[in-house]
Amino acid sequence: MRKSFALLPVLFLLFQLNACSQSKNSILRIYNNEAIYRFGNKYMNGNEHLSFQDQDKEFTTPGTRKLYHKSKRVLSESRIFNLASLGVFITSVFTKTNVTGPIEFAVGTGALGLGGIYFQTESSKYSERAIWGKPGIFYRKL
Repeated sequence: MRKSFALLPVLFLLFQLNACSQSKNSILRIYNNEAIYRFGNKYMNGNEHLSFQDQDKEFTTPGTRKLYHKSKRVLSESRIFNLASLGVFITSVFTKTNVTGPIEFAVGTGALGLGGIYFQTESSKYSERAIWGKPGIFYRKL
């Protein structure tokens, strides 16, 4: 008799904890419909691929929108540096110079390439901060 009374609070607590927790289906629904996560160098929303332009409509608060637009601006600066690096490389192939010329072109190409990598990394950071700052959404990096 005492064992059954001792088991009663344990059973009550188990049912109470289960009633308060979220169901697996509700968490999957939120994850598939609202969460933005990074998969390699792409962003996903559920099973749908989000391009950089498609992310614009996802950020509704002023803070996240500002971070997204800063990320977009820095990414365009990165592309300018990368194109300039490519232009210097192509110019170095077709230019006939003395011994130091190719070294200067190589240094210029390397410096512009490193600048492009730096700005691309910064753009990625701003984009991820915008996703983290999105209200009510969790972020997961795969």
